[in-house]
Amino acid sequence: MTSIDDSDSNTAQVGVTAASMDLSGRQYLLIAIGDAPGTTAKVDKWARDLASAHRAVALYSLPDGAGVEDLIDASTVGVRIMISGEEAEVMRAVAVARAAGILPCELFIHISHVDVINVFCPHCDTATRALARPDHTIECSGCARDLLVRPHTSSHRAMYLASVA
Repeated sequence: MTSIDDSDSNTAQVGVTAASMDLSGRQYLLIAIGDAPGTTAKVDKWARDLASAHRAVALYSLPDGAGVEDLIDASTVGVRIMISGEEAEVMRAVAVARAAGILPCELFIHISHVDVINVFCPHCDTATRALARPDHTIECSGCARDLLVRPHTSSHRAMYLASVA
């Protein structure tokens, strides 16, 4: 095995992350955000795959994406980060990781489910949490304009991008 490829799994357009995780890392941080069955099952599968490849693995369970920063601060060069969880929290964790200098090729994600998404308004720079998907129209919580949610995301903002509808 030279990589972990979950091409048949749920993924989202969470900015730029690796399409598969290489096995050249020195350490693998496997992070389950939340306790949904799909989240923990995916992290358990990754742990088994990495153990069979004789890789150093550290498993973490976090309530949300904010705790990723402390894990990254304690990591060393050569770390690979694999995150599974609800879409908005995974996006948040990716934004934290990218802000800390983690490269896209060092990140691998799995979206276990979608509750709400965060949408960025280009008019007033406000984030709106909404139960929506790309191509839906929502009302901005900042300026009350109708926004068309685009399928594009910002890995730095941890949000879907929108345009004024």
